[in-house]
Amino acid sequence: MSYRLQFNALLITFLIGISHNVSAQKTGSAFSDIQLQPTIAYLKYHGESRRMIRLIFKNGKNYQQGKISVSFNGLQESLIVQASKDGAESFEIPLPGSPVTKATQATVSILTGGKTYKGSCIVEPSRMWNMYVLPHSHVDIGYTNTQSKVLKLHQDNIDEAIALAEKTQQYPTQARFKWTTEAIWVVDNYLALASQQKKDKFWDAVKKGWINLDGAYGNINTSLTDSRQLMQMFSKSQKLAKEQGIVINTLFQGDVPGASWGLAAQVEQTGIKYFLSGPNASDRIGNLAKWQDKPFYWLSPSGKQKLLFWQCQPYSIGYQLKGDKIPNFFTMEDPKPFYTGHPSKNFLNPYLFDYLDQLAQKGFPYDMSILTWAMSDNAPIDPELPDAVKIWNEKYASPQLIITSTKQFFADFENKYNRQIPSFTGDYTEYWTDGVSSAAKETALSRKLSDQLKQADAIWAIRNRKNYPVKSFEESWKNLLLFNEHTWGAFNSVSHPDDEKVKSEWAVKQSYVLKAKEIVDTLLSQSLTGDSLKDSSSTLKNNQIDVYNTVSWPRTNVVYVPASLSKAGDLVKDVSGIPVLSQRLTTGELAFVAELVPSMGKSTYSIYPGHAYHPGTTRTKSPGSGKASEKKSGVNISDNLLSNGVYSIDISPQTGNIKKLVKIASGRDYVQADSAGLNQYLYMPGDSLEKIQTSSNARIAIKEKGPLVISLQITSSAPGTNGLIREIRLVNGLDQIELINTIDKKAIRSKESVHFAFPFNIPDAKVRYSIPWGTVNAETDQLPYSNRNWYTMQRWADISNDTYGITWSSPDAPLFEIGKITTANLLGGLQHAPLWLSFTPQSSNIYSWVMNNLWHTNFRADQQGVVTFRYFIQAHESGFNSYQANQSGLNNHQPLLVTAASADEKGLPFTINGENIYVEAFKKADDGKGIIIHLVNCGDQDSKLNISPKTNAPLKIWESDISETHKKTLENHFTLPAKGIMTICIEN
Repeated sequence: MSYRLQFNALLITFLIGISHNVSAQKTGSAFSDIQLQPTIAYLKYHGESRRMIRLIFKNGKNYQQGKISVSFNGLQESLIVQASKDGAESFEIPLPGSPVTKATQATVSILTGGKTYKGSCIVEPSRMWNMYVLPHSHVDIGYTNTQSKVLKLHQDNIDEAIALAEKTQQYPTQARFKWTTEAIWVVDNYLALASQQKKDKFWDAVKKGWINLDGAYGNINTSLTDSRQLMQMFSKSQKLAKEQGIVINTLFQGDVPGASWGLAAQVEQTGIKYFLSGPNASDRIGNLAKWQDKPFYWLSPSGKQKLLFWQCQPYSIGYQLKGDKIPNFFTMEDPKPFYTGHPSKNFLNPYLFDYLDQLAQKGFPYDMSILTWAMSDNAPIDPELPDAVKIWNEKYASPQLIITSTKQFFADFENKYNRQIPSFTGDYTEYWTDGVSSAAKETALSRKLSDQLKQADAIWAIRNRKNYPVKSFEESWKNLLLFNEHTWGAFNSVSHPDDEKVKSEWAVKQSYVLKAKEIVDTLLSQSLTGDSLKDSSSTLKNNQIDVYNTVSWPRTNVVYVPASLSKAGDLVKDVSGIPVLSQRLTTGELAFVAELVPSMGKSTYSIYPGHAYHPGTTRTKSPGSGKASEKKSGVNISDNLLSNGVYSIDISPQTGNIKKLVKIASGRDYVQADSAGLNQYLYMPGDSLEKIQTSSNARIAIKEKGPLVISLQITSSAPGTNGLIREIRLVNGLDQIELINTIDKKAIRSKESVHFAFPFNIPDAKVRYSIPWGTVNAETDQLPYSNRNWYTMQRWADISNDTYGITWSSPDAPLFEIGKITTANLLGGLQHAPLWLSFTPQSSNIYSWVMNNLWHTNFRADQQGVVTFRYFIQAHESGFNSYQANQSGLNNHQPLLVTAASADEKGLPFTINGENIYVEAFKKADDGKGIIIHLVNCGDQDSKLNISPKTNAPLKIWESDISETHKKTLENHFTLPAKGIMTICIEN
C-alpha cells in the first residue's frame, strides 16, 4: 500500500530532536542557544565505548569553530567543533568516565563566536543494543505499476542483490549485504524464466545466505483463505526447500494488519515456526500498533503448537527516512537502484536512538530488535545500505547494526531469550478483509472454487483415478492464492478508476479467479466423469447416476440433477429399486433426496421414465446426521407462508423480510419480535446510519410448489441496484433453510455499503465462527487490539445460548458484524482510532456485509452486475456443538455432487471414525501411492481416531505434512489433541 498514505505521528515524534526552526536554517541564521539531548547510544572514542549525548543548536546552525567543555561523572573533558560553511545542526559528544549505572547529570558549555552557551541533561543507564536491519522491497503484486512491470522489478532485484552481496563479502560480517525476497511468488517466476546457469547461481546465493527465502507465496489476507488454502500458501516454498536440501521456516508478512490464528495451528504441517509482521503504518489498522515490538509465542488452539510472532515497526520506515528523498519510484516505469553518494545521509540517525529509547522506557526486556528497510512498495534495492551500516558500526559501539534475514534474526533472538518470551492465544483478527467486498462477485466465485477444488481432489481419491494431475491442482491453488493476495488494484484505483493502467491492473487481478475457474471446472469434470458435464448424458448406463459425498460422515441431503443428466424422466429409484421422492424444478433440474450417502464415498441411483414419486411418508433426516426417521411427507406453501414439517416461515407481504421463523418441534420463533425481520436488505449511502435505506415494493410469488422443494421468490426495488430478488427455499423434511439473494448492482462511486440483516431471537447469545483450522469465540478468543468492527468467517457462524441457537452459513459473503452495523463512518485511511472497537458485546443480531467501496486506494471504486449471496440457516434446540456446526458448514460448502454412473469402484480402502474428529480435506498423494488426509479434532477433549481397513490388506499410516513427507509411522488408532489438527498419509 502507498507509503504516501502512511505519514503519522511516529516519525514526527522521533525527529523532533533535529527539526528546529526550519526557516532559520534556510536563511543561514546562526543559532541562539543550545539544548542537550541524552541518547541510548555509545560512541567509539579513542578505543573506548562512550555514552553519547547530542548537542543541538537551537534556532539556527553553528558555522564557526568552537570549544566544548564537558563535565560528567566527576570528570572534565574538552572537544573542538570545527568550522563549517554549511553549518551544523547538532554535535555528538562522547561522555568521559566509566559506564553509567545510575542517573547522572552531564553539563556542557560551548565557546564559539566569542560567546559561551551552557546546557545540561540527565543521562540514564543504557544497555548495549543490536539492531537487525532486514533489506527487502515490499511486494505488491500490482499497485505501483502493472503486474508484469512489478514482477520484472523484483526479478531484477534478485540479480542486483546477488551482485551486491558478492561485492560486500570483504566487509565486516554485520555489513555484508543480504536480500529477502519476501514472497515466493517472486522466486517461482524468477526460476521459471531463468537459465540453468542462472538457477545454479541463485541457489548458490541462497545457500550462502545472500538471498533469503520466507515461506509464504505472497502477502495473503489469511483470514480469507479456507484451511486447505492457508496450508497451500506454503506448499511451493516447502517443495523448493525439500528439493534443495534447505530449511524455510519463516514467514514475513508485509503491509497486512493482522493474521489468522490458523497459521499457528498448522506449524507442524508447514514447518513455518517464525512470523515477522511489518504492517502498514496507518491505513485502516485500528489499534494494531499496540502489538509493536511485543514478541510472543502464538499458541495454536490446541496449545500444542506455537509460532514465534514479532510485529516490528511499520515496513515503511526506510521510505520515510530515505525513500521519500530520492527519485520517486512510483512514477518510474523501470526504476533502478539509486546511489546518492552519501550512504549515511537520511539513514537511521537520529531515528534509531529515539526509537530504542522509547522501547527502553516502555520496559522492553531485550537488547535486540528488528526493522525492515525498503525504499518503497515495489522499489529497487538500496545499494548504499552496506556502506551505511559499515560507517555506522565504525562510529557507534551501540546500537550495532546487523544486516539480517528473517531466519537469522529469529534464531539469534530465540537462542538468547526463549525462556523469557511470553505466550498468547487467540485470533489476530484481520483489518483489511473489508476491501474484498468491493468485488463481491469475484470473491464469491473464489470461495466457491476453493471448495470445488477440494471436492475434485476428494473424488479423484475416492475413484482412485490414475494420472493424478498434480500441476493442474497446483496451478489452481496458485491462482486462488493470488486472488487473495492483498493487492487488488492500483494505488489510484479509487481516485482515477477510469485510468487505463488502473483498469488493466484490475483485469489481471480478476483473471486469477477466472483462470482458476477454468482449471477447476476441468478438474471437477475429469474427477467425476472424465468428460465435460455437457456431454456426460451420453455415457449414462441404464440411466444411472452416482452421488458423491466428499465429507467424512454419512449424509442425507437434496441433490439437484442437471437436465442433461435426467432426460429419461422424473422417477428416481435407489439401488434396491425403491422409488424416492423427487420433483422437476422450474430451472429444469430434477431434485431428489439422497439418503445416507456413505462418508467419503458414493451412492448410485437410477432415473426412469415416468412421473416423480410422491409418497405419503418419506424417511428423512437432518443434513449431516447419521439417523433416519419417518417424517410426514407434507409441505405447505401459500402467498407468504411456507412449511416443510421442520420449519414454518412467515414472510411480510410489505417488506419481503422473514417476520417469523418457527422450529415446529419446539414452537420457538427465532425472529426478534421488535425487528424488521430476517434477511432485510440495507443500503447505506455515505457514512451514516441515519441515511440507511431498505428495499421496497415487495412482490411475492411461488417459485417451487413441492412436494419435495418449495420456495417463495420476493422481487423488490432496492436502492443501489436495478433490482433485488430473494428466494426462500425449503426441502420436505430437511432441517435446513436456504436463502438465495440476488442483487443486480448499479455502478456507484460515491461511498456505499450493502448489508443483509439477521436479527435472531436468542437471548444471552454467544457468537462463534469458523476460521481456518478452528473456531473463534467472538471477543474471548481474539487477541487484544485485533479487529472487532467486522469478522471474516470461513464457513459458519453460530449464535446460541446454553439451550438453543442458530448455525448460519454464508458461502458467498465472508464478512459479518455483530450487534449493529459498526462500519459506518469507516471511510478512507482512518489514521485515527476512535471508531475502532476494542470490545465486542455479544448479540444475536448479525449483519452480513456483502458490498462496499469504503477504501481510498487499492480496492475497487465501484461494482456492477448480478451477484448472488446464499445463506443456510439451521436451528438447534441445544447449546453450541462444535462438531455439528462444522458438519453444517461443510455440508453447505460442499454439496452432494452428481454425475453419470461409472463402473463400480472400491472407493477408499479404509474407514475413519473418531468422536468430534472430521476430515477437513483429502486427496491422492502427489506420487499416486496413497491418500493424504487433513484431520481436525474440533472438540474440547483429546479424541481417539480409529482407521479400519475394508479388506484384509494391511494399511500403512504415517504422520505427514504439506510436502507429503512420511514423518513417522502411526498405528491404526491414535489420539488427536483437543482442537488439534494432523495430516496423515495412508497407503494400502
